[in-house]
Amino acid sequence: MLVERDQEIARLNRLLFEGAREGSRLAVISGAVTSGKTALLHTMTDTAGGRGVRVLPAVASASEQKFPYAVLEQLYQGMPTHLQRSRPRPGLDALRDPNGPDQAELSLLQNFHRTLDELTADAPLLIAIDDVQFADLPSLRCLAYGIRRCRSEALSVVVSRGSLTGPAATALDELLHEPKVCHVRLAPLTVAGVSTLLTEELGTEEAGRHAAAYHEMTGGNLLLLRGLLDDRFSRLTRGPLDPAPGTDAPVAGELFRQAALSCVYRGGPAHRRVAHGVALLGDATSVPLLSRLIEVEERLVRQSVALLTEVGILHGGRFRSDAVRTVLLDDLELHELGPLHHRAARLLYEEGADPIDVARHLLSHEAPEPVEEWITQALCDAAVHAIAADRRELAMNCLQMADRYTTDEREALQLQATMVQAMWPFNPLSQMRRLQSLAGPAGSGLLPAPETIPVVIGLLGLGRMDEAAAALEQVSRAAAEHPGTELDTGLRAIRLALSSTYPDHPELRPFLDQEEDDGPWDVPLSPDQTPESPHLTAFRALLTVLSRGVDERAVRAAERVLETVRLSDRTMLTVHAALQTLVYADRHATATTWCDRLIEETSERGAKALLAYFCVLRAQIALRVGRLRDTVRYAERALEELPARGWGVTVGMPLGMLINAHTAMGNHDAAAELLARPVPDEMYRNRFGLHYLYARARHQLATGRQHAALTDFRACGEKMADWGLDSPATLTWRLGAAETWLTLGGQERAARLAEEQLELAGESSSRTRGAALRVLAATRPRQERIALLQQAVGVLQASGGWYEMARALADLAEAHKQLGDLDTSRLMTRRALRLADSCGADELSRSLQRTPARSALSEAARTGEDTAAFSELSDAESRVAALAASGYTNREIAAKLFITISTVEQHLTRVYRKINISQRRELPASLDFDVAYTA
Repeated sequence: MLVERDQEIARLNRLLFEGAREGSRLAVISGAVTSGKTALLHTMTDTAGGRGVRVLPAVASASEQKFPYAVLEQLYQGMPTHLQRSRPRPGLDALRDPNGPDQAELSLLQNFHRTLDELTADAPLLIAIDDVQFADLPSLRCLAYGIRRCRSEALSVVVSRGSLTGPAATALDELLHEPKVCHVRLAPLTVAGVSTLLTEELGTEEAGRHAAAYHEMTGGNLLLLRGLLDDRFSRLTRGPLDPAPGTDAPVAGELFRQAALSCVYRGGPAHRRVAHGVALLGDATSVPLLSRLIEVEERLVRQSVALLTEVGILHGGRFRSDAVRTVLLDDLELHELGPLHHRAARLLYEEGADPIDVARHLLSHEAPEPVEEWITQALCDAAVHAIAADRRELAMNCLQMADRYTTDEREALQLQATMVQAMWPFNPLSQMRRLQSLAGPAGSGLLPAPETIPVVIGLLGLGRMDEAAAALEQVSRAAAEHPGTELDTGLRAIRLALSSTYPDHPELRPFLDQEEDDGPWDVPLSPDQTPESPHLTAFRALLTVLSRGVDERAVRAAERVLETVRLSDRTMLTVHAALQTLVYADRHATATTWCDRLIEETSERGAKALLAYFCVLRAQIALRVGRLRDTVRYAERALEELPARGWGVTVGMPLGMLINAHTAMGNHDAAAELLARPVPDEMYRNRFGLHYLYARARHQLATGRQHAALTDFRACGEKMADWGLDSPATLTWRLGAAETWLTLGGQERAARLAEEQLELAGESSSRTRGAALRVLAATRPRQERIALLQQAVGVLQASGGWYEMARALADLAEAHKQLGDLDTSRLMTRRALRLADSCGADELSRSLQRTPARSALSEAARTGEDTAAFSELSDAESRVAALAASGYTNREIAAKLFITISTVEQHLTRVYRKINISQRRELPASLDFDVAYTA
């Protein structure tokens, strides 16, 4: 603390100027560089001068350490003129003395002693030497000789000494370890000391709150603290008169950085080289490595590291402030920086350090010529680690640098393929040209088989089936030579992916001739069978559901893959396939949870392509459950994250979701605009194109082009049958065709198609079964229709097909109306309207509101009911009755009206009594229609 420094000054004053005269006095002020030693020394000399003491000052310098008597010459310069004229000239006298250098030095020692005696004869004398550790050896010997032999009580000596010593260490120790030497050790300021300084300097208690932060950046070093404070004042003079809140917090500026450089430079060249080495490596945790890097012996490196720690530059082997490290790196000359980075990279590589640390140095400079063999491998290793850590830009920089320096053609192709795989999830458009350039080498076998598989997947997405087939042939040959390996597993996974996604290409036909174990599951695995890889499991599960419908084993397998496989570049298609399985199997809740989680993860990573893929799956989930607004939102986001060109031949999926949703909402112009966009012809030959074709058919049906719709529905069905994907889980093309036949008057054909779909759906409560019952009901007489529609509503309610349920309720309302049951018809209409509004089915909602609702009184008058009974209902009873008539449960009514369920039940009991009914379903559906929607 500052108080402690004041105490040390008082102690030195008493020793040197006020104590009992008992011979010469010697005081040593020690401490780290910039700890305030020189300032304290100057304080002592100023005090001495004020007391009439003669002062002989000298400053030792590392640059003069090799010059004999450099310090002694400075002392003589402060003596009276007659003593200066009579002083010997050390260098010349030593050469002229016939007895040799030893005799010359003895003469100098004796002369210096006599000079001290003469100077102290009539007045006190203070010799003050700053940075005595840099003093030359002959001067130190003269000082030691003179101090020991001068018995005058008028002589005092005070020196400041840093932590480092030079070649004169022995003589210095001999001088500074005399009896009665007073040692003052200046330590860095504590947090309390920093707080006191800040309060004194800034004149505000607020500054004390930042003392810990100032201490953290400086370690209590006074010079660094002054630099921070000077930076603060510099900012304030350039800013407003009233400093903004928080301006007392430390911010490293140019003055702080210069102070840090001063701390380093004062330690000497070797010390400066160590600091530069630490800055280059980033830390000083490995002294042997640092020693080899800067070519300084370990002993000196340890001393310098200790000093840098003591002065507050380092803490725990690392820089307290990044600004200090930056300024030290900038301090290196360019011709020094490159070789140091290269040497650091080589040393780290040889020690097996983190590849990313090795690459950091390699990327900081151009490799030497000729390029050393280890450099390319080090960069490739770093790229692999960077990809795993999601540091894509670093990975690309490593791969591009490795590509510049490699001379092996196959290695260069492998690097290009790795670049494609690394960046494809983030920006496929940026890698398309590179991918296309790899098609030829992949098909000719120049590209290694493991790197060929991602190229195949990319070529399939671009619709370049011939090139994909040629590359697959090379992979097949390599896999045949290594059965049971990861390569063989990857090929089998591709075969399953082709069967479920790209089954309509003659070029790929040889790979679609599946082996017995490369198709859907036929029988459960026995307990003693080894589980297959997650890649095979995910694609086999997807193919099973697409070709055979919902399969519980496939669903469980897909869930297991999602639970055990982490999303990465190598697993993204596996995870996507597993999630698709859940979507097609109508496991909406589970699929939504996983999809939202993956959307959040890919969004945080900035993986735009992956984010788009999961957004379109989220849109598909929303469409299947009938949440049309969500469908549009997620599908549009998918196309924002990845433009249509980036989707290639899979663009049918996002477009299909959007067209389907807009059609169901009644936004036919928006659907038509989407259909007018150009799409690749190859799109119609994959599963994603089926969704586009089906959506186009729905749009044509909704806009009155029945024959065009029928053509598309049939084409959809033919493709699904030919591809082996004709299951209810894929697309319900039969129901679309049946609805089309109904508008054309083809009741029998419609009934046949609906019955086929119903048979395929089975007995389970599924969205498809509910929709099939609804369509089938339209082909039956009125009396049969109601029963089928009621069954459809129950199935859809259980399966969560809300848009289809709204349509079924609307049909049921119409059926009741045709039979004259107007109350039930209105009740169904209201339920249908609620669902249509919540789903975003605006067109259906408008159609349901075309007939205005009658009030309770007008309906009672029309039917001859006693209007007085309704007039007896209180406002609260009327609201409860209206909501109950609209189909709300007691719990829902309680939540809407903010009352208890018991209160709802009491209100209903009174309502039943007043209007003379006995049960809920007898409530007139006309009871205050608007209340149910405004409550």
